[in-house]
Amino acid sequence: MLVSWDQVAEKFGSYVIHEELGVGGLASVHLAESAAIKSRVALKRLFPHVAEIPELVASFVDEARLARYLRHPNIARVYEFGRIRGVYFIAFEFVPGPTVQQLQRQCNAHVGPIPIPVVLEIACQLCDALDHAHNLRDEAGQPLGIVHRDVSPSNLIVSTSGLVKLIDFGLAKTKQSSVQSQAGVIKGKLNYVAPEYLGGKLDARCDLWAVGVVLHELLTGRRLFDAPDGFITLERVRLMAIPPPSRSNREVPPDLDDIVLTALDRDPAHRWQNAAAMRNALTTHARQRSLTRKQLVGWIEWAFSQKQRLREDSAVSALHEIIESKQIVEVGALPAISEAMIERRRESAAMLPPIGAAMLHRRTTSHWLWLVILLIVVAGIVGARKLGAF
Repeated sequence: MLVSWDQVAEKFGSYVIHEELGVGGLASVHLAESAAIKSRVALKRLFPHVAEIPELVASFVDEARLARYLRHPNIARVYEFGRIRGVYFIAFEFVPGPTVQQLQRQCNAHVGPIPIPVVLEIACQLCDALDHAHNLRDEAGQPLGIVHRDVSPSNLIVSTSGLVKLIDFGLAKTKQSSVQSQAGVIKGKLNYVAPEYLGGKLDARCDLWAVGVVLHELLTGRRLFDAPDGFITLERVRLMAIPPPSRSNREVPPDLDDIVLTALDRDPAHRWQNAAAMRNALTTHARQRSLTRKQLVGWIEWAFSQKQRLREDSAVSALHEIIESKQIVEVGALPAISEAMIERRRESAAMLPPIGAAMLHRRTTSHWLWLVILLIVVAGIVGARKLGAF
């Protein structure tokens, strides 16, 4: 007997719960739908045992309250928050598309270095999101002093519309936070934590350090401060000499090296002082390399369709073909947030030639055709000379 989805679906208030998108130590996130909200949502629910700890509940509520101020195309918005049957929840905008971390893994496994225009587009949009968050004010016009504290590849999603979305303000710090961090407690992923934060100093420039780390890793295809344990990672954040990205990727020009290394200056006074300044520097560099959103999505679609290791220049060639093409169609749904959804997308993509691969195939076929024609012409000339000799 067939059982309808409505008979087995979990209900949570007005929400119908679908597949799990992620789970952490404090909460789980599921894809959900509600009749009150037209779009699908990512429903984040605090675990019941966590709800018994007042400090963690206060942090969760702070995240939801902060979201009412965050209205920007490059930040995933919040639709609703509250408590149902004792369970605290936040309904976020569901952003279909891969995280930048998933893009990194796919490129490291199959594609090779991410083309510089793609990296620049991601970085510029990230700076736009941070510029909005860092400059927000409350209803009285007072600066909120928001610092995200967890800018990292796993918290960046490249949506199917070509918008890069910054997510998860769960660790964000504001001047009005109801919960104060304990002295000596570091929030955020250690690989992306600014050195001055390790000494207790925190402001918006800590987020710009994290942008610098993300940029460095996208350009080189390597983790910058990765180490076997957290202690060594923090030592590297404090003391390791930071090589310019061009040392690992010869395609990176000197001025882009300078932009990245300025973001990674250990003295905050010598770093980019705000996200807008860093964005302007990146935009100036990217002026001749800028992408449209469709081109960005088209290249990422191509990248996730690859299942075997390609030549080093294949990614750049595919992007060039996408940019030059005048018949770019609207790209459908990219891999969603979960790995399972990414795998399903890869399988479906294998049934049709991806944009970039199809163009590369046509170019290769064209080269062979000209070679055959040339051989026929040469053979004809040689034959004619032999006949003339008789």
